[in-house]
Amino acid sequence: MSQRLALPVLALLTTTTAFGAGLAWMTHMHHRALQYLDPAQMTAFDDGYELLSDVTVIPVGVLGVVLSAMLLWLRPRGVPIWLILTTLGLQLSIFVTRIWLWGAWAEEVRASGAVRVAGGALHPAYERYMDTNGIRIAIIAGYALLALVMTILATRPRAVSVREPVRS
Repeated sequence: MSQRLALPVLALLTTTTAFGAGLAWMTHMHHRALQYLDPAQMTAFDDGYELLSDVTVIPVGVLGVVLSAMLLWLRPRGVPIWLILTTLGLQLSIFVTRIWLWGAWAEEVRASGAVRVAGGALHPAYERYMDTNGIRIAIIAGYALLALVMTILATRPRAVSVREPVRS
């Protein structure tokens, strides 16, 4: 039974994490655009993104973690446990760093009301966010790629052991 569930879970995980990688790019482009907005428009623009994030980014991330955790129980044939654990670990690292790094920096900029400080320079928290966001995108794209690798491994044809007839 668990092997029959493993492949649909892997397929859903691959689709979900690929979608999540696209959302990571979308988030990056949203934040990149903030520096070009009139400060009076930033709050409305960012509030719209926050709503979109609440209904897409967060549920997709949670679903990815749940599906990866399910794979620990389902143990798809051909997929090493270390690959499942690596994927799950990378997914969890995004949650932790989103809370304590990128999310905190974005919130600091949001609270200031603009990505630019007096004198026109970029807000230091915005610069930290943008300078390191490539790491976040790489991690998300990485676990999406690992999900694809797991799906490929689970669907590979297995070598069938054929024994030679015993000759007397």
